[in-house]
Amino acid sequence: MATRKFNINIRDYGIVFVLLIEVLLFAVMRQQFFTMSNMITVIRQAAIVCICGVGMLFVLITGGIDLSVGWMMSATGMLAAYLMTTTSLNPLVICLLVFIVMIIIGGMIGTIISVLHIAPFIVTMAFMNVLKGFAFLITNGKNVYGLPESFNYIGQGYIGPIPVKIILMSFAMLILWFVLNKAYVGRHFYAVGSNEEASMLSGINVTATKISTYMISSFFATFAGLVMLARIKTASPTTGNGYEFDVITACVVGGVSMTGGAGRVYHVLVGSLIIAVLNNGMIIMQVSEYVQIIFKGIILLAAVIYDEVQKSRAMKVKA
Repeated sequence: MATRKFNINIRDYGIVFVLLIEVLLFAVMRQQFFTMSNMITVIRQAAIVCICGVGMLFVLITGGIDLSVGWMMSATGMLAAYLMTTTSLNPLVICLLVFIVMIIIGGMIGTIISVLHIAPFIVTMAFMNVLKGFAFLITNGKNVYGLPESFNYIGQGYIGPIPVKIILMSFAMLILWFVLNKAYVGRHFYAVGSNEEASMLSGINVTATKISTYMISSFFATFAGLVMLARIKTASPTTGNGYEFDVITACVVGGVSMTGGAGRVYHVLVGSLIIAVLNNGMIIMQVSEYVQIIFKGIILLAAVIYDEVQKSRAMKVKA
């Protein structure tokens, strides 16, 4: 029992030590890395990945995957910016409309996956291309400028010394932590990811649960897309390109299982910080962008292998 508890603690909290070691290594190699301004920059960079990641968490917990989130962020930014610069609608109303559109798309993705039983990888990859085309189609691939300052506040503003985007990230994490850990429905997501057939027999609506996860993922991808749009104050069709990889890597590196049934909100936070520290540190060290991609690919592969090894050991212990 003591050994099992120790293994659980290593799995759950060992990744925090990885984060600390990563920070120390970059601090030793480059003095300008470990400064207050750069640490705030790292957290701000992690915020967007984390906001999108907490939505991805629900999909991964139920054994799915959502490759469309990066281009959903791009489509969100392009649609919101286009409406803000071509209509007289209030930015808040526009944001609500964009949320509705993207959540509907998330519902379509979830319905095709859960009702037609098509692999999530295929469906979300198809929608990734649909959203990519949509992002370019809105303005024929042109960037959009001149967003309202009231909207830009959510990406660049501060409340006291704290950036608004960090407060938004914390708020999102708190809500989803409550749903997964305190609300009764939170158990349904873990149950479906652990054993779909047993979940059905216990009365859980598996189809509705899986559809809801893709709607949640779409909601938070849209949320992240709006925050990113407000941060850079310019909408570009390629803004979210590649973010799906960072989001999935952050989740898996943090400790969320790719095979479902395991994962916590704080895993996403720690994983997002690890990716942000890695990106920031390698930029300061002037590492080539292509080498950065290789590093992140190796890290994701290592995290998936580690997850599989842990699951195999757990199955042997039960046997």
